[in-house]
Amino acid sequence: MLSEERVKRIKELKERSYSRGVFTFTDFMSPTSLAEAETLLKKGEYSTFGGVDYAERKMIKFGSPDLLGYDDPYPITLLKVTILGGKFATAITHRDVLGATLNLGIERQKLGDMFVNGEFAYIIAERTVAVLILEELKTVGRNKVKVEVVYELPSSLAPKKEERQFSVASNRADAVVCKVYNINREFGADLFEKGLVAVNGRVILSPSKPLSPDDVVSVRGFGKFEFVEESGLSKKGKPYVIVSVFI
Repeated sequence: MLSEERVKRIKELKERSYSRGVFTFTDFMSPTSLAEAETLLKKGEYSTFGGVDYAERKMIKFGSPDLLGYDDPYPITLLKVTILGGKFATAITHRDVLGATLNLGIERQKLGDMFVNGEFAYIIAERTVAVLILEELKTVGRNKVKVEVVYELPSSLAPKKEERQFSVASNRADAVVCKVYNINREFGADLFEKGLVAVNGRVILSPSKPLSPDDVVSVRGFGKFEFVEESGLSKKGKPYVIVSVFI
């Protein structure tokens, strides 16, 4: 649930963009917070971006190039963190990188996604705090590090998906979730009841919700998948569905 302060801030940024004829930007928001914020907004008055197309944490941008007559890029900088130290270096984790960055006094909402692969990390950061990270981040874990600005992320960091097709009793969120993760319906119902399932960033408590093409379903503790489509009926009259599972 968005705090009253955050709701107020979103409304202020939207009004400032409209009244002054300028672009305004929120901080980075989690998928759940972003989904809740979008319920307050109308299509066409905003856009979202997180540094790369597949980012989960994103900013909201208020203002339209068509209306304002110009465009303003998102205030986002991509940083690469590389371990120094040769054979004495130790692998770093997401927790190491996040902790070292927050220890600089940076708030989490100023940071987007982080991608970590032992020897290096990529940080998506709000432009002003990126300057601080460049100047002050010298160690991560037990390692000395070098930080530099980059202008794109390696394609290898993009999430990988595996397409699957199977039949379900009906196109219900719980039926699809249980099939994807090979769990029984009772356990699946419990996941919904505990608020551990989200569709397009919004927590779904009703297991009977039908899924639509392009819906992204996240199940805490299991992963996420994209619902592609229904693709006909089995001989027993059950719908076939196609999903794309993030691996």
